[in-house]
Amino acid sequence: ALCRHLLGPAFPLRGYRGDSPTDSGKDLLEIPLPPWQERPDEPLETKRARLLYESRKRGMLENCILLSLFAKENLNHMNEQQLNLYDRLINEPSNDWDIYYWAT
Repeated sequence: ALCRHLLGPAFPLRGYRGDSPTDSGKDLLEIPLPPWQERPDEPLETKRARLLYESRKRGMLENCILLSLFAKENLNHMNEQQLNLYDRLINEPSNDWDIYYWAT
């Protein structure tokens, strides 16, 4: 209030709304992701290469680091069932934050 009084109406105050109780949420953009689908006919080497790429190219840097290091160390030692589970783990959740909170 003091800043508004000193600066006057020519300098409107700006701020982050955050979790304001009056926030309607109408400005939230939710992009639907296609459902995860298993790829039963994908060759194992192709699956390993795809999973390594998908582990490095995430929506958030923290997951890029966590998953790419894990994938680099472990994908070559995984059998088909383990690769399918890892594929599902990194591609089924609709939000990278779910993976991050689970991993950390």
